[in-house]
Amino acid sequence: MGSRLTEGWASLRDHLCRWVRRRPLLWAAVISLLAVLVADGEKLWALPPFVLGMVAVWLGAGARWFFGVGLVALTIGGFHGVEVKQRRAARSALGEGLDAVRTVRIVEVPKSFGWNWVAMVEDPANGQRMRLLARRPVHPKGSLIEVRGRLLPPGQTRNPGEFDTLHWLDRSGVFALFEGNRGVRLIEEAPAPWSYGESVRSGFREAVTKGLDPLSREAAVIRAVVLGEHPNDDVLIEPFRRTGTLHVFAVSGLHVGMVGVLAWCFCQLAGVSRRASILPIIVMMFGYAWLTGMKPPAVRAAWMAAVVLGAFWFRRRPDMANALGFAGLLVLFFDADLVFTAGVQLSFGVVLAIGLLHRSVSHLWRWIEREEPYLPRSLYGPIREGWLKLRRGACGMLTVSTSAWMGSAPLTAWHFGILTPIAVPASALLGLMVFPLLGIALVSAVLEPVPGLSSWLNQRNASLARWMLGTAELGAAVPGGHMVVPRDRPADDFLIVYDVESDGASCWFSGSSAALIDGAGKRQFERVVLPSMRRMDVRPRVVVATHPDGGHVGGLIEAMDAFPVEAGLAPVLRALGPTYRDWLQAAEIRDVPLRRGRSGVRYELGPDAWLEVLSEPDPWNWHQLADERVMPVRLHWRGWRILFMGDAGWSTENALLRSGADLGADLIVAGRHGYDGSLGSRFLSATGAQAIIASHADFPAEEQVPERWMKATQASGIDVLHQGQCGAVVVTMEDEALVLKGWIGGREVRLAKCNRD
Repeated sequence: MGSRLTEGWASLRDHLCRWVRRRPLLWAAVISLLAVLVADGEKLWALPPFVLGMVAVWLGAGARWFFGVGLVALTIGGFHGVEVKQRRAARSALGEGLDAVRTVRIVEVPKSFGWNWVAMVEDPANGQRMRLLARRPVHPKGSLIEVRGRLLPPGQTRNPGEFDTLHWLDRSGVFALFEGNRGVRLIEEAPAPWSYGESVRSGFREAVTKGLDPLSREAAVIRAVVLGEHPNDDVLIEPFRRTGTLHVFAVSGLHVGMVGVLAWCFCQLAGVSRRASILPIIVMMFGYAWLTGMKPPAVRAAWMAAVVLGAFWFRRRPDMANALGFAGLLVLFFDADLVFTAGVQLSFGVVLAIGLLHRSVSHLWRWIEREEPYLPRSLYGPIREGWLKLRRGACGMLTVSTSAWMGSAPLTAWHFGILTPIAVPASALLGLMVFPLLGIALVSAVLEPVPGLSSWLNQRNASLARWMLGTAELGAAVPGGHMVVPRDRPADDFLIVYDVESDGASCWFSGSSAALIDGAGKRQFERVVLPSMRRMDVRPRVVVATHPDGGHVGGLIEAMDAFPVEAGLAPVLRALGPTYRDWLQAAEIRDVPLRRGRSGVRYELGPDAWLEVLSEPDPWNWHQLADERVMPVRLHWRGWRILFMGDAGWSTENALLRSGADLGADLIVAGRHGYDGSLGSRFLSATGAQAIIASHADFPAEEQVPERWMKATQASGIDVLHQGQCGAVVVTMEDEALVLKGWIGGREVRLAKCNRD
């Protein structure tokens, strides 16, 4: 018995020795990652694996490696812990806001929207990073500016499924938002190297789409593939999302590897020896990573490739696991916060999966490259030989694609709630198109000074971009090719009234039926409503606009692209507002029938749920203010009545009272009229409402919920859920009661059914 234990122990130590000593950098990276998780203060479950890892290093490599790996891990974990503690302490010291005057340097390319711009800035005095929001004019990256305004702590999410800005900013090293509402003054222009670098990047960006319409979908695809720019077009993105191939729009290891292959081919054509080619290849890969903004996946891939190629230079056998470990150590040392982001997790997870699963997965596709059993290879002619090479290439691509999908599937399901089996063939096909597209774009940029040649090459690239779009759309239409995993649904049946400030948006869901009642403005829809509905896998087939206001219908244009909308209900079919006219035109182009809401008509939504229009705005008085053309809509839902009043004012309410119509409602969802009062006491009394969900915005003042009105309404026995205080409101049914719950603070209101006889 004792001898067996001794033999088992010796065998275990031999295995540990091989695992640890062959891949020391990978072990150091994994143990350092566990140290970072422990130091972060939120992942204490990583402590036992950290201890086990250190024991494995001790047993497998001895005391020297134990102390070396331990020192590296504790150093990285300690630096991260101190940085996180200081950042969070500085944030907590802000309270609800702090007036400040800071001299900061802009460290990223500013993004403009409307009259504002936003960028990451850094205080040279202490290295603190802030997210600056300021008014135009825009100052370029690298500029030193003086900002006067308020330092604000990043706010918590106010809606279910909304992008977690606080988490994102925290992991970006940002401790505060800087609202430059009292002016920005330029102190120093960007240093010459910064300006030159930005001009080179800008010239490269223009060169790869020269001769194309810059707003075309083909140009957007080329910029996304070559530069990693996120296309601001949900129609374009959706097929790639459903096929699990959105990674082709991110500059990652795939792109850096392709640049390396192109550099290798160029060196071979130039007659450079293999060993002498290594340095130019590494330089070109890092140069491409720099041109595209030094994104973490690209930098990681460049360092990994440098390690592997460096092994060839020193005539050592390269090891992919060690290269991955080295890249991981670099990420952890320079910015450990990145390991908490989905992009970095997917990047490393895919590479690790390819390294671990490649050999096993290759057996699944070995049949594709099988040689003919009764024909010797020496008798193969050119056609058979070419066909065999083609099949071997397909086998290799499918093996890599399958391994990558197996590594990314759990993370994709966790972070994005989608499984995409179709990604295996789709990634292989799109990979074939990405390589020539990237190569042509790089050649086009180099030959840009030659008149006409760059434009001609870009036209060829536009054809490839169209092929990519068509392939993604075809893959997205394959039945069972993708499966959405619903997350964070509050119940089987629910209504969410989103907090979108002065805009308005509500989503009703029951079983397989869903409706979007108002869609907020375009920006709020993309930032709040769309991510929330995607996370919960709510896909409305009906959209409703309560009135022709851009802050209520702007998102409905995007909704018709993002969801399978089959019909829409409109208050009027003619209006002055450009956004409303765009919605009407978009519906016509997409063949979505829009019906003008008519009183007395029952609009079915699903089992025991329908919409009722209480009054029709004048269809011909299209010069009238949008808030005066409100179409009040009542949702009948399993015996409950919910009235959506949009931004109606007293004139609309008085017209309803004079009409003698039944105005009964259990719950009212309402905004504020721009120039008039809303929700007067006579109107509320006529509805018999038990609660009101009132939207709120700090600016302009007309969008604020009046304090006197709120107190008077609550004194009359009507609960008011102030969205400035409670955020979004989730409405569900429970034990014959309608339950209203605020997303912030958890305030809950329960409504009982009233006798309506």
